[in-house]
Amino acid sequence: MSAGTARFTPAMLHGALTMPVTGVLLVGFNQMDDQAVNNVKIGLKLVILVAILGLVHVERDEEQVAKGAFGAVGLLTVANIFIAVLWT
Repeated sequence: MSAGTARFTPAMLHGALTMPVTGVLLVGFNQMDDQAVNNVKIGLKLVILVAILGLVHVERDEEQVAKGAFGAVGLLTVANIFIAVLWT
């Protein structure tokens, strides 16, 4: 990344596209089991996910991605993980 050669690989795009599918399935299974779902938490994770998908999708064909965009995707992904794990 410091050499300016960072890029979004197809695996990153596929991973970003997998997140909403698994999220909808998990929330759906919880609701079908009559468990309480924190809609604020799910909504915030969805907003972060849309930002990740937007950044990765727009920059997916570029040979080199700006350090800020690459770092933002990493930071947003880590934030999404922390929200999922630590928000009770």
